[in-house]
Amino acid sequence: MTADLVWIGYTTRYRTGGAELKRAAEDLARRSRRGGAVVICRPVERKAAFVQEMARISKCGQHIRQLHLLTHSGLYGPMFGTTEWPEQLSPAEWRELHIPFSNEGEAFFHACRTARWFAPFFARTFSVPAHGYHWYTTFSARPDKFRRPPWSDKSKDVYLVGFPGRTSHGLLASLGKYSGLGAAEPMKRFEPAFGPLAGGYDPVATLYDRVFDDISVRADEVKWLEQHLPADRPRVLDLGCGNGALLARWADRIKSGVGIDASQGMLAHAIARNAKQPHIAFHHCPEPQLPLADNSVDVAVSLLSFRYLDWDPMMNELARVLVPGGRILIVDMAARAPRWQEWPQLLWDKAQTAAKAKMRPQWGRDLARLVADPEWQTMLNYNPMRAEHEYVWYLQSRFPDGQLELLNIGRTARVLAFDSGPIEHMRDARLTWP
Repeated sequence: MTADLVWIGYTTRYRTGGAELKRAAEDLARRSRRGGAVVICRPVERKAAFVQEMARISKCGQHIRQLHLLTHSGLYGPMFGTTEWPEQLSPAEWRELHIPFSNEGEAFFHACRTARWFAPFFARTFSVPAHGYHWYTTFSARPDKFRRPPWSDKSKDVYLVGFPGRTSHGLLASLGKYSGLGAAEPMKRFEPAFGPLAGGYDPVATLYDRVFDDISVRADEVKWLEQHLPADRPRVLDLGCGNGALLARWADRIKSGVGIDASQGMLAHAIARNAKQPHIAFHHCPEPQLPLADNSVDVAVSLLSFRYLDWDPMMNELARVLVPGGRILIVDMAARAPRWQEWPQLLWDKAQTAAKAKMRPQWGRDLARLVADPEWQTMLNYNPMRAEHEYVWYLQSRFPDGQLELLNIGRTARVLAFDSGPIEHMRDARLTWP
């Protein structure tokens, strides 16, 4: 009987650091062989090469006990190709792929931020435990603390590990990392048994509804949206409508409203809140398929929900349902530690939040109850928060005339706003290729 494999893949061409990724992969292979494993370690520079490798292993009747990918990471998980011609497997392509896992199979993604969205998605898709890092990765001589890698000493191992650092947590985290006092981030493990709703909003829908019964508590975000919302009673699509509070606020100023969401629990609150508004409807949409006719929407709005969407297919759907001249208004949270010149705004934004909680004591209590709830903490573990540069690259590559604005700043994240401009100006700049 053929022994199950430890399969290790890495990229060298996508960005700088390719040689280091190769070294870390080869060292991981050497450690695995010490334990008696049958190991395959090879570069996979294109996504087609990865697909072909999985097909080859399957054809040979072999099975994978551990799958490791050491790569850079992008919007949909591991990156292949080059920065000039980036390639990723889209969620739909991952679902169509066969990976010959053994009964004890597991997957490990040694890349930045793969625990945010990709590892949970992979676990559900392939029914195997999947592991990833919540923060950014770095090379280290130790797996538990940062030590400068021994690049000149081939007899010592190099590890690719996760660390809070300057990009995610600012200068103090960077000092903690390089001083050796900060601990490495353990890989997060996601079980397939959690199911497709793991980390969803259903368990916290009622608590969430209490906090955002009045959506004006999102003052900066709502103000920006209303400044960009057309004044002539538009037909509005609310992507990720949540509890329907935004459409309820706009009931008197829009011709019609359609809200979609993947959470049945949130939709129940949205429907109840808008029960007396016959021109507002809601639909359950777990997939990027809109239940709307072509050219039937004037403006699509996404308030703090765009990061949950499958961007490429959703953009295709929006291009279909929006009228010529229609636009997309996006307000969402992106991961980024504050730059030094942004600290005054950070302190001001924090003061505004504290003042809001004092002026609205019931809101403050409801918010504290929500964030302390264990189900909310589980949801945060699955929160696919994108990095700021991913929003900038994606939105501006699709809409070069669009406007990206910074609304407010937090300790590890900020809120960005984007007006796409006319939908017919959208460029077809896909993140994946067949």
